[in-house]
Amino acid sequence: MIQVRSLFLKIMKKGYLIFLFASFLLTTSVYSQKPKNFNGWEFLPWKLTRDSVAKILEPLKGRFENTNALDADFKYEEMNTWLGYDSSQRLVKVHLRKEFSVIYQKDAKAFFKKTKRRLIETYGRPGYRLYKKKDCVKTLIWELKYSRIVCTFDFKYKIIDEFGAGAYWVDLVFKAE
Repeated sequence: MIQVRSLFLKIMKKGYLIFLFASFLLTTSVYSQKPKNFNGWEFLPWKLTRDSVAKILEPLKGRFENTNALDADFKYEEMNTWLGYDSSQRLVKVHLRKEFSVIYQKDAKAFFKKTKRRLIETYGRPGYRLYKKKDCVKTLIWELKYSRIVCTFDFKYKIIDEFGAGAYWVDLVFKAE
């Protein structure tokens, strides 16, 4: 009986160690993966001319929603999206933002978590994490070979207009390096 029990304990210890090792491999593979170093944003390479960007975006218009922001180029994955060009009219920046009214703080927090998770799955863990508690701003920064990505979650209570629109926002900036 004692031999059976000691054999059972040995098997359990080995099984537990195998479980710990397997769970370590699974969690580290998601978070320590080498970041994708795409030379651009999503489907737009950096340094494309404005005309080339328009040609790429034309057949993809069905993927974009009509935007609510007056000056946004389009809405992509629920975020108002602006394309930035340098003096030579070449793409060097993509700015995305989603704003939430004061009554939707939980939605804003959930959207930030979803955006953060998607970025980590795509680019690995951020190189820098900043949290300004007084200003209620969380910032994540990725320094990649071709791009710098800054994701900011501003959740400080403020009134922008009489309805509280734009009180919280998730801001995402991709910039050519």
